Amino acid sequence: MMFELFNLTKFNEKRNDSNMTFFAEELMQRIRYLHFKIKKIENALEKDDETFTLDDLNLILEYTKILNINYKNENQKEILEDLDITQTYNDVQANREVEIQDIMFECARVLWVKAKAYSQLSEKYEDEEEWENAIIAMTECSKIYKTAAYFSAAVVDQKEMGETLMSENLELNSEESRIFAQSLAALREENNNNIYFSSKLYAGLSLLSKRLFYLKKHEEKKKQQIRAQFHYDMGKACFLKARASLESSITSINKEKVKELQQKAQWYFIKSKDIWEDMLKTLSLSSEEKENIELNLSIVDENLKESDTEQLDYENIKKIQDPEPIIIIPENLAPFVPKNIIYLTKFVPKDLNVKRFKSYQRKKLEEKIPYSKKEKLIDKKAGVVRTINELKLLKENNEIEVEKFADLMEKYSTKLKMIDTAIEKLAKR
Repeated sequence: MMFELFNLTKFNEKRNDSNMTFFAEELMQRIRYLHFKIKKIENALEKDDETFTLDDLNLILEYTKILNINYKNENQKEILEDLDITQTYNDVQANREVEIQDIMFECARVLWVKAKAYSQLSEKYEDEEEWENAIIAMTECSKIYKTAAYFSAAVVDQKEMGETLMSENLELNSEESRIFAQSLAALREENNNNIYFSSKLYAGLSLLSKRLFYLKKHEEKKKQQIRAQFHYDMGKACFLKARASLESSITSINKEKVKELQQKAQWYFIKSKDIWEDMLKTLSLSSEEKENIELNLSIVDENLKESDTEQLDYENIKKIQDPEPIIIIPENLAPFVPKNIIYLTKFVPKDLNVKRFKSYQRKKLEEKIPYSKKEKLIDKKAGVVRTINELKLLKENNEIEVEKFADLMEKYSTKLKMIDTAIEKLAKR
């Protein structure tokens, strides 16, 4: 059951003349019920013997959409007290309770719960080797973290944010989830023996990890782990491309090119191994962290045995071209935004390895994979259409000034026409 949102302006006029609460009683009951169901999902996330379904996660969406109103100058703390729902949350990163004083912050909290639930579902699907479902669930996880980041950035009355629900941390969670979804896709193709394609996916995975590396100043353990990982993933990309070239029955084998790829794979593997070994020697690590690094080292040692070849110095290595990357996990666009339309992106999407892939992006991507540019435009169009629809809803509810509405509509309508023109030109090629 989904309740229609009311006209906020008309409702406030009536409210000012009486002692009535912000939400109608029937809607308040629905909010409390959904809040109770979300608590059950939170408990299930903490306990292995309890489960939840995708339908349960849709209740979080309903709860968020009911609360997603532009509250203007209303006292949100009083509204939260009237609703009689839990007004604190446990900030897991800081390990302390934080008081909820802003309803957009409460929306960010439940969306964080939904993202964690998608992540757990992805793990479950992975254990059952349902790879496609695992990838989809982790992609949704990335999108919901992104949405939570928007709501966190939109808070007005929240005096203390804590760490877990800071917009920057939520956006990093979104990036990491996207990376994990790409890694599942690469592993699936490798397991299905689609070696050449998996090579490109590992190259794309390395690119995403490198982007994460440059997004912010990470603490040292995180920084070194990401460094080791993007070196290892590109090594895997080189290794698999060499193997695919050897096994190919379509084209003649260029033995010199295969040898160069093997040498570059070896260089990347050694680089990642050096970083992980240095982490064990110099950083203060927990027993679990040490165990994970030792496992990584055992894997990279196996790879080095398979790619045993003559080592080259860096000057010669950098002349060997890396495999072309493919990123199949779409950019983590938020499926909806806060009604007060505060936009976030501290992390501007860009290619952080411009020199290496500039030529590739301009020429080969459009020639060999023409759908890539088209899908990028379609993603942009979806974002613009979503913004236009949000603006129209704000206009209907008298929650935006007429002049501002007209200016924004003109701006986004122009963008929409430009995108449609670009899509038409691509179709004619």
